[in-house]
Parts: sequence; structure tokens; C-alpha cells
Amino acid sequence: MIDTAREALGDLEEFLSSVSTRRFERRRTRTLSAGERDVLALLADGYTTVQVATRLSISPHTVRSRVKAARAKLGARTREQAVATAIRAGVL
Repeated sequence: MIDTAREALGDLEEFLSSVSTRRFERRRTRTLSAGERDVLALLADGYTTVQVATRLSISPHTVRSRVKAARAKLGARTREQAVATAIRAGVL
């Protein structure tokens, strides 16, 4: 009985270690365009949509479009998650 419990514990430890490493693996990301990377980088620096638009000489609509495209490519639900995912993936 003790051997069976040890074996089950070993299986559980193996499972938990595989789950925890998967959590921190880099996500596969589609290639972000230069414009998408520029927008995400400025958002990471704390700029607002209007400030990003001014700095890049583009419209706020274009900023939002680039964020939306980057979110789709990164599988992110929010712009904050897109920035975090891009940083973790080494894109920014």
C-alpha cells in the first residue's frame, strides 16, 4: 500500500511540474508588424492612445487598429495583456 501511495505521489509531482512549466512557456506569437510593435512599446511606457498617435504621427484610430491587430496575433483579450505577452515573448 505504501508503494502504491509513493507511486501515486510521484505521478502527481510529475503532473504538477509539467503544468507549472507550461504556464511560463513562451506563447507562440505571429509576427507583429513594426507599427504594432511601436504602438505596444509606447503603451508599455505608459502613453495614452492620443499620446501614441501624436508621437508616431498617426491617427488615434490607427493606434486602436494596430492594438486590435496585435491583440489578435498575441491571443490577448486586453491591450494590457497584449503588452505583457509581447514583453514575455521577447517581442518588446
